[in-house]
Amino acid sequence: MKTKCTRARGNHGGLVVAAFVVCNQLLVAAPQGPAPLIPEGGGPPGPFPNTSVSAVNVIAKGSSVFDGRVEVPGFDGQGPITWSLNRYNRGDFALRLAPGDPVAALGNLGQGFIDFADNSPGVAASQAWRPSQSFGVVIPTARQNGPIDWGDGEGPFYPTVAISWASSGPSYNMADGSFGTGGLDINTGRAGTHSSSPEANFSFSATWFPFDQGWLGGDVAGPTSAGQSGWTSADAHASGLSAGLVKWIEYPAGSMTYGGLAELRLPGVNALEDGMLFATSSDGASDVNIVGVAPKNDGSAWIVTIREDSATDAETLAAAGQSEFQFVYIPFSAQRLIGGHILGADGSKRKAVGDFTITRTGVGTYEMTVPGKTGADGTLLLQVADFEPDISPQLASRAFLSYEYKNGKFVIQSRKTTSDTNAELFDSNFYVAWVDFKEPMVLPDGPRMRSLGPVAVTEEGVVAKESGVAANLDSPEALVVFIDSVNFRAEYDPITGAIATYAVMGRFYNPANLQPTSDPFIIAGNPYGTISRCDVKYNPVSKQYVVVATARAYSSYGTDVPLVALVNSQSVANGGPLLAKVWVHHPESEESYDDIAVAVSSRNGNFLLVAERKATGEGESTGGCLYDKDGNRLTPFFTRLDLLQSVGDEDDPDVIYHDGLKAFVYISNTDNSNGSTGTLSNRIVGSIVDDAPNAQGQLVVRVEQPLSDGLPAGRTEGHPAAIANPFNGELIVAYDAGNDTAQGDLSFFNLGTPPDYVFSPARPEVPYLNGASGNPFNHRHPQLAADPEHGVIVVGFNAAGSAVGLPEAYAFCLLGPDGQPLPSQLGAPYFLADSPGGLGGSVNYHNIKYSPASKSFLAVYSSSPGITYLASLAITSSHLPPVALPALSVTIQGDNVIISWPATATGLALQSTTTLSPPAWQDSGLAPVMEGDRFKVTVTVSGSSKFFRLISR
Repeated sequence: MKTKCTRARGNHGGLVVAAFVVCNQLLVAAPQGPAPLIPEGGGPPGPFPNTSVSAVNVIAKGSSVFDGRVEVPGFDGQGPITWSLNRYNRGDFALRLAPGDPVAALGNLGQGFIDFADNSPGVAASQAWRPSQSFGVVIPTARQNGPIDWGDGEGPFYPTVAISWASSGPSYNMADGSFGTGGLDINTGRAGTHSSSPEANFSFSATWFPFDQGWLGGDVAGPTSAGQSGWTSADAHASGLSAGLVKWIEYPAGSMTYGGLAELRLPGVNALEDGMLFATSSDGASDVNIVGVAPKNDGSAWIVTIREDSATDAETLAAAGQSEFQFVYIPFSAQRLIGGHILGADGSKRKAVGDFTITRTGVGTYEMTVPGKTGADGTLLLQVADFEPDISPQLASRAFLSYEYKNGKFVIQSRKTTSDTNAELFDSNFYVAWVDFKEPMVLPDGPRMRSLGPVAVTEEGVVAKESGVAANLDSPEALVVFIDSVNFRAEYDPITGAIATYAVMGRFYNPANLQPTSDPFIIAGNPYGTISRCDVKYNPVSKQYVVVATARAYSSYGTDVPLVALVNSQSVANGGPLLAKVWVHHPESEESYDDIAVAVSSRNGNFLLVAERKATGEGESTGGCLYDKDGNRLTPFFTRLDLLQSVGDEDDPDVIYHDGLKAFVYISNTDNSNGSTGTLSNRIVGSIVDDAPNAQGQLVVRVEQPLSDGLPAGRTEGHPAAIANPFNGELIVAYDAGNDTAQGDLSFFNLGTPPDYVFSPARPEVPYLNGASGNPFNHRHPQLAADPEHGVIVVGFNAAGSAVGLPEAYAFCLLGPDGQPLPSQLGAPYFLADSPGGLGGSVNYHNIKYSPASKSFLAVYSSSPGITYLASLAITSSHLPPVALPALSVTIQGDNVIISWPATATGLALQSTTTLSPPAWQDSGLAPVMEGDRFKVTVTVSGSSKFFRLISR
């Protein structure tokens, strides 16, 4: 956290109160968790456990009797977030995070050889959060080497470990705060086949990686019968990763059978050089599965192979129903990382970071030291990262790992199951990472985010084409529009009353949870032909939505003309009609329109329709028309906007409203085909258009000016989108290098002052996508949206035609407040959601907007099979520049402590913690009262100490 702090202290009868104010420079403040719903007889959990990596060492023992019991004397270290164990028996351990009373939570340990199954809410160990696959990844490690023999008649065994998400232990749900069963179990097993039970007792560790801290991972479901990938639930993954990054491989080849073998790709990540992948089975069965990974020789992906721990050969893999696994990616750039990729043959470090030594002391045996650290100071993450020799196709090694701390060293073993009761030592390459209980690894600075979806907007039977989305700026509402090419609901054209062949449909959504708040409804229809090129914007003046689309062969001349509609927000409709008005723009046009866009003035509610139109002898032209907020036309149907090069096509027009200039910005590319003699070929240009007509009722337009640098010379510039940067006022233009290319650039311009608006470059152009020929993928039609509260701008686009195995998907990259790309663990854009069958590449097949109500971006896209999807992306880290810190004061008034700060310092929340080692910040619940020119809160003295801070929201 890069911040500056000021503090003020007060002392009252031994009570020390410290108050901090924190600015929001790169503030990675984890989102707040839900309010816990405390059952009768229960108690609250501790702070929401999404602030740090955390690990625990669990001591577990058997006895001379082999049954369902286990002895858990306690923990051999934990932290920085505390843990509890609220239910346990042989082979199953319900670990929980952040108990409300960490000391009392240890009370159910050290009770001898038992089966602890008290599910009452009064158990302190249950007054904690249960780790959830929707919020992070848990990687377990066997912390005891084999052979292990408890003298229980079962003989020696070799430990294997995995996880389950179906625990019988109660605790608090991280999603909604409810109290109940479910969540994490650690499953401990033994290699081989054992008729009595596959479960075993031994010491182990577990490490938690919260997604809110930026860790990339997910809980991968087993493949479908057709080999399709998916998550175990829609949100069981880190934001920025889509399920299609896991590709299940047919095994055996030609069998049409999937399960046990997959490739995992992270966009732009070299699996050999950039980081390590740790994985574990999350199948949850008592007979533990082993997950091996192997970085491919070209670094393009990891091979993931899943087997039963009883498998004695390399080629017997887990079936589809047992192939669920979790993974987390640890980049070598992680701060405080100690670990690396170790070569099993000699114990050398193929690639490593941090201070540690490792030595091969024998076959499959390695000794590791971390200076100044003992087994109680942290734990090791271990992952086999090797191929099984002499196998085709390539499979990851079937070896499994364990360790124990002995004589000042971490002794690591690598074994393979060789019989029902034996697992012999074998050399294997592996990943190792040290997790410190006080200062665990953290990721470098970068955006932190959450996502939802995708959800299908369209009903089964709809064949959707273009789509769009607009966010209500005044309430939690979003309108999704899509073109139904089969008119599934048999809607009638609202203008003519005839049955439509194509229909523009709308559906309202809650942007916070992506739940629909209306059924699909008709906006416009075409009885005579198709509809294409839809766009939608919210009008903050009228509280309505403006929807435009192009209806083919609709006019009396048989030409293609725009349809324009006003849609009421649900609050305006108040149970009445959602469609307020729909009409034909330029119904008597003798020339056909094509690409279309619309923008709305936030100053007066006027909206500008911009469109391509055929021009006899010229190819295509572009023009505009201004309407008032009620849909009354203010200017002629078509005023030329392509004044710079009128002969030849102007392509892909778009328009935005610039709040700073109180004017529209029109942009397009100079297609320069159809006989143009202009000097600009496939360049991005734009102009300023006034948001009100002149005294003669004419649209006030200006000659376009270049909005790109034309470099590299000869490369096409196409499909532009623009946004007025809310953080510095510059115009950012995103454009691709033509249809289906792997390049895209950002330009930055100052637009000058009225009346002439002379454009000038603000800074050099930078790429948002810089690939080649399908690497990482091809794309077109970038779109832009900004989150003003977190200082982030998103560039969204389709990912298609990857030559390196990446899926068809909706992808995005993130820019900071200066418009420059933010740092990322990935070497390529993030993947928000898959688009099965492909994402339509034509204009208006995807769009993205920001919803102030949900503080999230809303992305809509239509897949090639004809399904429209909606997904959301919320940035949780602030990237705004530093702000001046207000001065705090702490004063004593009788038995109370008064904390105050200037009333001009708004947008801050007061948080408190009782300790700084480590801190456990939570909202204080104290409401500030304004007295004069200051906010004040009164703190009643209780306890020994309390710390307060103000944090920027």
